[in-house]
Amino acid sequence: MVLLASALLLIAVLQLLPERDFQRARDAEHLVEHTLRVLRASAQLLTTVEAAEAGQRGYLLTGDKLDLEPFETALSNQAPARRNLRQLTANNSRQQARVARLDKLVETRFSELSRIIGLSQAEGRSAALAAVATDEDRRVIFEIRDLLSDLEQEEYELLPVRTKAAEAKANHTRWILSALLMTMLAAGGAVSERDVSNHQRDLEAIRNSEERFRTLADAIPQLSWMAHADGWVFWYNQRWYDFTGVKPQDTVGWGWQSVHDPEVLPAVLVGWKKAIADGEPFEMVFPLRAVDGAFHPFLTRVMPMRDQAGKVVRWFGTSTDITAQRMTEDALRENQQRLRVAQQVARIGTFEWNLQTGVKQRTPELEAMYGLPPGGFDAGRRTWLDLVHPEDREQADRHMQEALETGSFEAEWRVNWPDGATHWLFGRAWVFQGDTGKRSRMIGAVVDVTARKQAELEVLRINGELERRVHDRTIQLEAANRELEAFAYSVSHDLRAPLRGIDGWSLALLEDYDSLLDEGARQYLNRVRSETQRMGHLIDGLLQLSRVSRGEMKFHRVDLTALANTIAARLRDSQPERSLEFVIEPELVASGDGRLLEIALTNLFSNAVKFTGARDQALIEFGRVEQDGEMAFYVRDNGAGFDMAHAGNLFGAFQRLHKASEFPGTGIGLATVQRVVRRHGGRVWADGCVNRGATFSFTLGASS
Repeated sequence: MVLLASALLLIAVLQLLPERDFQRARDAEHLVEHTLRVLRASAQLLTTVEAAEAGQRGYLLTGDKLDLEPFETALSNQAPARRNLRQLTANNSRQQARVARLDKLVETRFSELSRIIGLSQAEGRSAALAAVATDEDRRVIFEIRDLLSDLEQEEYELLPVRTKAAEAKANHTRWILSALLMTMLAAGGAVSERDVSNHQRDLEAIRNSEERFRTLADAIPQLSWMAHADGWVFWYNQRWYDFTGVKPQDTVGWGWQSVHDPEVLPAVLVGWKKAIADGEPFEMVFPLRAVDGAFHPFLTRVMPMRDQAGKVVRWFGTSTDITAQRMTEDALRENQQRLRVAQQVARIGTFEWNLQTGVKQRTPELEAMYGLPPGGFDAGRRTWLDLVHPEDREQADRHMQEALETGSFEAEWRVNWPDGATHWLFGRAWVFQGDTGKRSRMIGAVVDVTARKQAELEVLRINGELERRVHDRTIQLEAANRELEAFAYSVSHDLRAPLRGIDGWSLALLEDYDSLLDEGARQYLNRVRSETQRMGHLIDGLLQLSRVSRGEMKFHRVDLTALANTIAARLRDSQPERSLEFVIEPELVASGDGRLLEIALTNLFSNAVKFTGARDQALIEFGRVEQDGEMAFYVRDNGAGFDMAHAGNLFGAFQRLHKASEFPGTGIGLATVQRVVRRHGGRVWADGCVNRGATFSFTLGASS
């Protein structure tokens, strides 16, 4: 009985110990699992940032919005990823400090990526590509990677400590369970089967800890693996096997070499063995062969896992596929090369001024525009203002200062080359702000416009010469007009008086000496009178032609239909014995000088009436038709017509295609029509056929 009582008492005491040890074991196991979750969260954040970088560059290169989807997805995922990492490291002040810095850097980077995308959409891909891949951009992404690397390093250092503690707790718990089991056996089975089952389940949970670690490691996007302190690899995650397609038994130990590029493998081995010897982290980019046989570039990071004494006990490595990043970088580099070639061909110089550090970068094309060799600015310790023409220096400096305030400038200025030549430059620049709202850099482009300016100066010189010639010709024209006016006055007064005398004295002879004149004398005198009267009509035609050419034009809206009806009525009244039919299209209007247009239509209608004199029924039409893409007016008749072989002579002064005995006239009418039409900016032409009528068409420039 005493032995049984002692056993029961020992069992009771030992039952209290496993509960406490199981709890400690579970706590240690949770710490291991927590460390793996932190590592996974860190990897997810880095993957999100790199996906955003690749998405942005892909969009800048192609302009296709489909290529922007990785960036948009990363943009929506980055806040939850940062929040998850912040929550997981809440119990570690050092990690929290890193996460706080990461938050600011990630927000800065995504803000800059979004700004560049907006710049591409607003100003084009060339402006956006010129703004990427700066030193500031590289500094931010490198700092993000360094912070995550430091964060992971601390977790890797905690991992073996926590793993060892968990294993120690598990071993201690196993010893307690064994003692308890032996005691229960010694006590004759005094412990219930239910209690043993509970302890066995807790032991099974501890054994499952390693399996959960494997599950978490398989879930991260990178290829990952673990090795002993001597570099012997004993475990890979599932992603490694999926990517390489090799079997587990083929990669244990140093079998990983089979998926490496033979040309690069020696350098990898040197780096890896040095890391093992020094006990320091190892990082390198090298290709790995995929299951399809193609090599992909990977960024591999290996971190040492140390015990409490600082000794390396294991290595944990991850390999991140950077194929998309490399393709984007290669495409960006190729695009920059194209841009560089384009700048060289187009002779465009560019510059970038870091407003924070004062560092300026200039392309050789820009330095050549100032007459300097490559590096000439730095070698001579000169600023661009030093070479600006003294008369333009103050204005150029003012434009630069205004750009720093307003964000951009556009200006022209002259520069003095070392050889004494003067060149004109035209430039544009834009100022960009950093995350703090302060001006960070200025980017600009400059072209040499000397040839254009010389052409402009030549045009100004030619214009001045033309203006001088126009002035001289105007004076000559005014003199000619005065002479023409004097001639017209002379014709109107000096020539008319003798003609009136000849006609009057001829009439006096016919009237006073009619009985003394025979029939031949009378005919001679009548012919003299007829010729003097015809000469008077010619003088009237010349005066009218002169007035048409010299008079000031007054443009207004002219109702051509009403004007034509008035002329037609006047012609009917002048020849009541004839059957004249006028067909006039309604609502014909034009912009022009009404007085001149009346003269032109009167001549055309009178011509039509004259040349239909042999017709019993004269038909005269006035209308409008589209001719060669423009609207033209026409006067058509069914009269005598003309031979088209002589159509070129119709509009010359005193040119006639018919005998005066057949159709009287002066030959001035159509020349007058042509002068009127030309003064309106139009043209006139004729179509006809002998004995089948004629059509005279004309335009009035824009007014028709």
